Amino acid sequence: MNPDTTQAAPEENGPAVARSTEWPREIAGYVIQRLLGEGGMGRVFLARQAQPEREVALKLVRALDSQALARFRREAELLASLEHSGIARLYASGDTEIGGLRLPWLAMEYVPGLDLLRHADAQGLDLASRLRLLIAVCKAVHYAHGRGVIHRDLKPGNILVDAEGQPRVLDFGIARLLEQGQTMTQAGQVLGTLPYMSPEQLSGGKVHPDARGDVYALGVIAYELIAGRLPHPRLSTSTLIEALDIIRRETPPRLSSLAPRARGDLDWVVMKALASEPERRYSSAAEFAAELERVLDHRPVAARPPTVGYLLSRFVRRNRALSAALAMVALVLVGASVVSLRFAWSEAEARLLAERRAAEAQAVSDFLQTMLVSVDPENARGEEITLREVLDQSALDLERGLLPAEVAERMRLTSAEVYLRLGDTARAEQLIAPLQASTAAAGQATGNAAEVDFRVQAQALAAQVLIAKGEVAGAIEAYADILQQPLSLGIERRFLLEVEYAEALSKGGKHDQAVAALNAALSAVAGDAALPEAKRLAAQGKLAAVMYQQGDYAGSAALAETVLAEQTALLGEDHPDTLASLNHLAATHQALGDSARAAEMAQTVLDIRRKVYGASHPAVLDSQRNLAIIKVQSGQAEAAIPLLQEVIDGWEALRGKEAQPRLSAIQVLAYVLIDLGQAEAAERLLVEAVGIIDAQGGPKEINPLSISNELAMLLMNQGRYDESTREFERLFRWAEPLLGENDLYRAIFRGNYGQCLLQQGKTQQARASLESSWTVLTATLGAQHARAQKVGALLQQAYLSLGLSAEAERISAEMQAPPAPAS
Repeated sequence: MNPDTTQAAPEENGPAVARSTEWPREIAGYVIQRLLGEGGMGRVFLARQAQPEREVALKLVRALDSQALARFRREAELLASLEHSGIARLYASGDTEIGGLRLPWLAMEYVPGLDLLRHADAQGLDLASRLRLLIAVCKAVHYAHGRGVIHRDLKPGNILVDAEGQPRVLDFGIARLLEQGQTMTQAGQVLGTLPYMSPEQLSGGKVHPDARGDVYALGVIAYELIAGRLPHPRLSTSTLIEALDIIRRETPPRLSSLAPRARGDLDWVVMKALASEPERRYSSAAEFAAELERVLDHRPVAARPPTVGYLLSRFVRRNRALSAALAMVALVLVGASVVSLRFAWSEAEARLLAERRAAEAQAVSDFLQTMLVSVDPENARGEEITLREVLDQSALDLERGLLPAEVAERMRLTSAEVYLRLGDTARAEQLIAPLQASTAAAGQATGNAAEVDFRVQAQALAAQVLIAKGEVAGAIEAYADILQQPLSLGIERRFLLEVEYAEALSKGGKHDQAVAALNAALSAVAGDAALPEAKRLAAQGKLAAVMYQQGDYAGSAALAETVLAEQTALLGEDHPDTLASLNHLAATHQALGDSARAAEMAQTVLDIRRKVYGASHPAVLDSQRNLAIIKVQSGQAEAAIPLLQEVIDGWEALRGKEAQPRLSAIQVLAYVLIDLGQAEAAERLLVEAVGIIDAQGGPKEINPLSISNELAMLLMNQGRYDESTREFERLFRWAEPLLGENDLYRAIFRGNYGQCLLQQGKTQQARASLESSWTVLTATLGAQHARAQKVGALLQQAYLSLGLSAEAERISAEMQAPPAPAS
């Protein structure tokens, strides 16, 4: 039994149990047999309990003040509820007076046996047997996590293997118990054992621990169990300050370099668990266990080699003098070299190609050196170097021909993608144009897998450029062309392309086709283990979103519920995909009229994203906007105003006044102001937003259309019909290339326009617009839906004005008829 869960916490934090060769004969009714061990937090005795008769491990810890002691008792009750075959039970807890101090005690299950490492070595276990032990430990840890208990001091000494070969985790939650009082842990100090502590745990009390800290410790244990040594051996003898520096600057050797039997998937799986950044680790111990089981079963794993972005982050950690932007360019270049070295070659060509790749690697090295000098912070005269400046410099240097053509092409592709994400569509298009020419020249030519994959990536990025330019129809055609080519693509690459194609269809207003495309893509990979489960679930989430766009709120909610449950189990509750599904589900429940549940879900997403990303991250701003919308729709308009203003200011700071998410938030705020009777202020906001969109040549996606619709409705409600009509005409010009003839949003816009015409006395024109809207709304939402009811009432009014009483009665009957039963 390991008594010390606080090796990194100095003993001066609070009064400790006096260390001596003497100990009480009895503590709280438990008869002391012998001392099992002692450490910074206190002592552990082997003791005997009379009722029921059994041996227990009695842990006597340091004194706590009255408030901390009360918290200790509450936490102990939670720990006592853990019932799992892989977790040593906490039988009872309390406090007793010894030497004038109130000392807390814990009566825990006594587990005779060796610790995990000693057991594996003593039994001479093979790799598979070691992995099975580790899987059992992971499942026990996940069980506790599911009940809100984080261990925070996982290490081999806290995992004993009993006589039946069952690993048992000890001291679960004890570190949490000891952290409750400030006498135990001061700000900036840590609880745990240095070699097994995650980087965020080493950083001290400012980082709230979660399950991924325990996942890191499990990764260290796995590494040590397989390789026979720690990933960072120097941590065993380092101080806390030294430990922080070691973790920041050193990358542990690949597991396979120390244990050749771990080559391949197992190497990637363990190293993923050991990632320094929490978001790059497995999000739960269950996910780590599932990956280890896939290794044992020789099934594909989700872990993949580190991306350029990951290598970048490690580089930045070691080189604080360089800006993050400079590090990105540097590591992208290194990544290009790695890609070139991975091409397959036959035995006959090995020597020639090896020499060629070596030359390419040297060229990359030379280019990297040039880049580092050209954008060195010292040469920037103390000014911060931006990502855009580094990208611009790299593009200029690429034109100088410092890299072989093959490597330069891949650098162009990477740079174009970054420019596109920064919103510079023109620069992305300029960089990708030569790649389009080269891929077109290649035609249907065959090549190795890497060359084919590169060609497809270039074509797909070109399609994304088209979408960014608003040429959605061209993008749809481009994706269709890619997918029709007889290419030997891996199942994952083809599946992702099909999903991107469906997203393009949806952006183009072709929601029915998008649903069909997504269903076809999902059917094609059903049961195929080669596709990571997370990718399949993400595609199902996109399908639910498109169903929502169709107006199928109930169907969208049902699918989203299923996806959310599976993503939570597989990825964890704070994974981006899980949060995206929860966010969508909130909107769906709001559309179905369940505002309370929608608000609860939206608040959960916002809280988790704030914790994970910080206050100014785009995902956090999106969550704030969504929550504000739900509050508005729930009759809490005033409560939404500060949320929306934060969103508007946040997007302006991140991407400028023209940022589409900022304009979207402006629209929502305008809606709130209208609802509160502040029409003049709302009009100013909407005119600004519409002017920005118009200056950009119109919207490039569907969402900005509603801003124009909002302005047109505001003008109509003020009786400014000529201005309203002009705005509606602009809206329909904008909608033409984006929405299909029978699109739900187009039907809503037509209904609003029909109302405007009717109020002007243009009844015949209003009739045509309202009939078109009614047909689509009733087919999509049903005649009983509020939107359909509004249009139906207007259409009746138009018919009666035109003397078409029979038609008016028909519409009235359809509006009052009960909905048709589901098929």
